[in-house]
Amino acid sequence: MGLREKKAQRSRDRIVTEALTLFGKNGYEQTTMESIAEAAELSPSTLYRYFPSKDLIVLQRFTDYSEQFARVFAEYSLRHPVDEALAEAIFAVLEVEDSRSAETLLVRSIIDEAPIARARLWDYLAEQQRQLGKLIAQRMRAKESDLRVKLTAQLAIMIAGLAADQWRADAGKRPSRATAENLMRLFQDREVIFPRPAAKSARPRQTPNNR
Repeated sequence: MGLREKKAQRSRDRIVTEALTLFGKNGYEQTTMESIAEAAELSPSTLYRYFPSKDLIVLQRFTDYSEQFARVFAEYSLRHPVDEALAEAIFAVLEVEDSRSAETLLVRSIIDEAPIARARLWDYLAEQQRQLGKLIAQRMRAKESDLRVKLTAQLAIMIAGLAADQWRADAGKRPSRATAENLMRLFQDREVIFPRPAAKSARPRQTPNNR
């Protein structure tokens, strides 16, 4: 990362930190972009260059986590199997979220109440899954369109998300990693019920005459 990129990253971090402080103090809806710019000691025009809207500020942490997930997986998978690399990437992200418990809870509460931020989060998760699938495909020497790749990427994102949701439900009392490890064991021990087509279905097929 060059000097310019480092400076820009510091500015983004400062904006997010100041914005989250204001959100926690005054409420998300009541906080204006102008007040965020003032707190971050930036002009409004400079703030809008970094973040065109408040919901993008809220989601910046998710973007940071996504980049970390991809980075950890890419580095770890060079020396370890794909499944172990995925686990390490999940743990890395969850541990950072746990260490910022107050901030994480605030961000998730805002997303629950802000429809635009929530909708953008779904877009973010879809893009995260696509990027992860690309990395997994490279390691598996498969195509990105391979259903094994797609399912593996979606499963990894789902485990991380479910562990984070459970952490929030427990008010941060139980580490997210412990929940993630438990979820992984459920899959490994085949304690999760997967949909399975019967050898010969007893249900008649739908035809134009019996619909």
